[in-house]
Amino acid sequence: MHLFPKLNISLQHSVHLEESNIPISAFHNKTKYILLWTNPTNTPFVYFGIGNSIFIKKKCKWTNCYVTSDINYLSDVTMFEVIAFNGPQLQEMIAYKNIPRRRSLSQKYVFANIESSANYPICTDIWNEFFNWTWTYKLDSDAVWGYLTIRNSTNHIVGPRKDMHWMNFIEMDDINYDLKDKLKSKSRAVAWFASSCMTSSLREKYVTNLQNHLKKYNLMIYIYGKCGEYECPAELMPRCLKMLENKYYFYLAFENAISEDYVTEKIIYALKHNTVPIVFGGANYTRFLPYGSYLNAYKMHPENLASTIHRIIQNPTMYHNFFRWKKYYSYHHRNESPETDDYCNFCAILNNEKLIKASTVYENFNYWWTGPGMKKICNPSSNLFERF
Repeated sequence: MHLFPKLNISLQHSVHLEESNIPISAFHNKTKYILLWTNPTNTPFVYFGIGNSIFIKKKCKWTNCYVTSDINYLSDVTMFEVIAFNGPQLQEMIAYKNIPRRRSLSQKYVFANIESSANYPICTDIWNEFFNWTWTYKLDSDAVWGYLTIRNSTNHIVGPRKDMHWMNFIEMDDINYDLKDKLKSKSRAVAWFASSCMTSSLREKYVTNLQNHLKKYNLMIYIYGKCGEYECPAELMPRCLKMLENKYYFYLAFENAISEDYVTEKIIYALKHNTVPIVFGGANYTRFLPYGSYLNAYKMHPENLASTIHRIIQNPTMYHNFFRWKKYYSYHHRNESPETDDYCNFCAILNNEKLIKASTVYENFNYWWTGPGMKKICNPSSNLFERF
């Protein structure tokens, strides 16, 4: 049973754009109104601001989107092109019965979430057939709200994608002498910047075990932030990243949750600063990283990873191979360019007449969001990470 009948929500029909005589130019010139239904002061909605200032500030191609959290801004709530809902607040919406009571068939109800599905799972079918679009980190979202962009050597955007086609590692050239010379300055095994010390991924447990195994080789993990004894405050992050580049062989890009496609900016710390990322998460990392550019801790026992780290550090040629990709690809934050900026792209799809006119709905939204591991996530077991 989906949300509409259960909460007695009625659908109000409205005239579809294709049924009107509005010319295309008028469609593109028309202001697109976005209503933030959930709390506008919560991340990530807080960055929207009010009106169209964010789209102008970011120099977006389209600046005719107008953002508000005032449901009375237009004469009727059904007149908003988009009503956006922040995923972590869905439970609160149900508790307070804070659901739109009428909607237009031409409106798009958008599920927006940059938090992991493991930390904010949908374990009920109540939201099935409610959302028309999704705006999340998942690569099959209608609009991706991600953390990174991959460009090739000609500066074209190539990823991340579900079907990435990387250059064959064997065909990649060896790294140049300048980079080899830079890598000689490294003297410490592993760094980790962390502020959340208790996570659903249990990454902290893995790190503790890895630390113990590294001691056999007189190596260690230097932990910065709330979870360790070393400090790296936000205002000093550029200096910390320079230190990472100069001193550390590896960086722990460990996610706080195990979810498909949930890959945050952590890997950029390593990739942009000549350090090899050791990843830990639920993503298929071949969608995000070239072959031979990283180690996947999630698929390795800490003891095996410790011996691998030691072996690579002892073999400069092996270590150099992890950087072959740098001649062919580059990594960027998505907000570096209007072309990849998430807010710009969201306004852009509201100006895509074909997408606006298409009738779409997520029939099995709970499964799409929470994933094939929904049963395990919604009924957690303390034995999930026994192997670590």
